[in-house]
Amino acid sequence: MRLLLQRSYTPRGSLGRLLKGGRQLCFIREAPKACYDPSCYCMEEGVYLLEPVHSEEHGWSIQVGGIGRICSKDGAKSPGLHEFCPVTCYRADGTPLFTRLAFLKLMDELTPYWESGELIELQVVSKGIPYQLESCLARTYC
Repeated sequence: MRLLLQRSYTPRGSLGRLLKGGRQLCFIREAPKACYDPSCYCMEEGVYLLEPVHSEEHGWSIQVGGIGRICSKDGAKSPGLHEFCPVTCYRADGTPLFTRLAFLKLMDELTPYWESGELIELQVVSKGIPYQLESCLARTYC
């Protein structure tokens, strides 16, 4: 099975929609593109394998291609390097709401596929950057 993440870049972060067969599962918050913040940035466009992982420090999360992870993060905290943070909805001021609920719903949606042994992939695609810095001239894909 393949999920699709359609994201848009902003200087404060990357915002996207996670889709399964055209149906939206949740919104996704990420760190900005590398040209906006070289110290903490989102993963490049591409296709990544998803696997559930558990640690004592973070609890359950979803490993993305061996270098990233999908995790629940409080709306007041910004996503870190290669982190995908599910969100149910946003307030009018842009504050993310129900982040833990969005992650739990995502886990509920994907767990039966993992239990049956099916591989789940995440395809990340991006809209173009509306205004580009010179350092952002690397091609982005729709």
